[in-house]
Amino acid sequence: MKLKEFIQQHKEEFTQEKISKLADVSFEELLKQELHQPKKRKMVYLKYISIAACLALVFFAGNWVINQNKLSPVQKELLANLDDDSAGKRLEGVYQFNDDYLKEDERIITRLIEIIHKDENDNVKIATIDALLKFPKNEIIRKNLISALEKEEAPLVQIKLIKALTFLRENRAQKPLEKIIEDEQTYPIVKNNATLAMNEINK
Repeated sequence: MKLKEFIQQHKEEFTQEKISKLADVSFEELLKQELHQPKKRKMVYLKYISIAACLALVFFAGNWVINQNKLSPVQKELLANLDDDSAGKRLEGVYQFNDDYLKEDERIITRLIEIIHKDENDNVKIATIDALLKFPKNEIIRKNLISALEKEEAPLVQIKLIKALTFLRENRAQKPLEKIIEDEQTYPIVKNNATLAMNEINK
């Protein structure tokens, strides 16, 4: 059969309306498939993300437990002393660190830094500042000595921090030193130390 004859016999099927309907149906089916596909993918991605998050949580929790278990008896005793309610015990812990630790211990240094910011006993703070000076190149220690000076109000501790930052020749301490010098409520002896420190640091 020739093509012309075939078209004439089936011309009703080749009307624009029927072709349009068929095209619309095909398009709708494809559209539905495309619209549903991302949802499935999203669900899969969310599932994998949830699993990954759970695994990460388990990993970090396990790691924390392992690290806690790695503490030596000496470390545990020292940290216990530093956390003790008694100022005498905390001082004992600071002196123990000062005497026994030649290498930086992140957990203990973190606790000592907390002491210079939060401890209520000036003597404990002063001893802690001395202990932290064992590691003059430690950037975290240097920054925290500066921030401690910015907030400290006890004159004896202020003087100790000023001397520590002078020893470190810490240029970033100039702003808190200027603030101390300009503050009318600052004790004269603290102002004098701050002025000397400014001169020394700027040499």
